[in-house]
Amino acid sequence: MCITFVKTARSSFDKYKLILLNNRDEQLFRPTQEMHWHDEILSGVDEQNEARGTWTGLNRNGRIGMMLSITQTQDSKNPDAPSRGGIVNSYLKAADTSSMMNKLAKDASMYNGFQLVALEQNNHGLYQLQTLTNQQVNDISICEWDDEYHVISNSPPSKPYQKAVHGKRLLRERIQESNKMTVDQIFDELFVIATDETQCYPDTQLQFQTQNTDEYNRPLSAIFIRYPEGTRQYGTRCHTLLTIDNENQVSVLERRYLPSESTWQDARFEFVLNRN
Repeated sequence: MCITFVKTARSSFDKYKLILLNNRDEQLFRPTQEMHWHDEILSGVDEQNEARGTWTGLNRNGRIGMMLSITQTQDSKNPDAPSRGGIVNSYLKAADTSSMMNKLAKDASMYNGFQLVALEQNNHGLYQLQTLTNQQVNDISICEWDDEYHVISNSPPSKPYQKAVHGKRLLRERIQESNKMTVDQIFDELFVIATDETQCYPDTQLQFQTQNTDEYNRPLSAIFIRYPEGTRQYGTRCHTLLTIDNENQVSVLERRYLPSESTWQDARFEFVLNRN
């Protein structure tokens, strides 16, 4: 499970071109490298998967990719499916993102459930959001979304989990005055959202996709996931926060959970996007 929150600027007069929050939900002890620069990509790295992929990454030109799974039952997964882990890196390195995503759409049925969230600036310097989803949809195709606020989780945007609906309300409330806010003020508000433990349950879409019990589903129905102690070693283990202002100044904060120490660790990055 993961969930992504995005606010895109409506005009070049907005203070921030992009405001983003991503929660990564995963096995708490899955080997993971912290966010760092590698091969011109800023991201964390999943060390367990041979693809050494990521869930959220960006490059120096401001292209951003996020990988969300589409929740499915264990017995419906193909154990021989190719890894989804490297898809974000492929998007960030692509010379032509349209060609890359069109090819991915053709090959998408080979993979277990996934949803690529792709963000790139258009000719006006504003961010355009696209998604490519391979399950729970009638047609595997690239979708463009023009709303100002977007919240996407582990179901298609057209079939949102209730926590995504709840999260969109929170996002609107918390950062609607973003033009008057500093980066640190925005990050403070995003952390309020990132750590929201409201269980949005029952959720018929979540139940349909998991085919599991209420005890299993209830923790998953919250933005911040944590199972009761002594049950599943699974939950929210990383928050990625990002702003890009109208001068192309990028601010990124990763807060990751260190389960062996029961603490959270921050990493902060500041840079200016390359001029194309």
